[in-house]
Amino acid sequence: MASWDDLGSFVRVRYEIMRQREGELWFNLPTTGERTQVVAVRLVTGEDAHPWAQITSPVGRAGQVDLPKALEMAAEPVTGGLVVEDGLLLFRHSIPLHDTALDGFDRSFHLVVGVADRMEHALTGADEH
Repeated sequence: MASWDDLGSFVRVRYEIMRQREGELWFNLPTTGERTQVVAVRLVTGEDAHPWAQITSPVGRAGQVDLPKALEMAAEPVTGGLVVEDGLLLFRHSIPLHDTALDGFDRSFHLVVGVADRMEHALTGADEH
């Protein structure tokens, strides 16, 4: 149902874009209290050769986080998982673009940043990302 262009327009209308490049948008979402969380959404091609929206939000620096504890915490959410990219521990979830209505992305953005923020707070005590 949604194309990458549709998703980009959806995000730009709702959120202040911090950074963008071809196939990628970065923006901030509020979480709890004064806390905020960076979220990135990228256009990726899945193993099925179809376009997907990959949503990531940082948890902390991989070398400064208790990784076994992080992996245990990542087992709790019904969706997503942990990856390390450029030295950052990220919570990540992907959604097939053409199978998802635009309003389904907003829910996924909030789920990803909510999990990443709780993990960041529990593992680092900080609000850096």
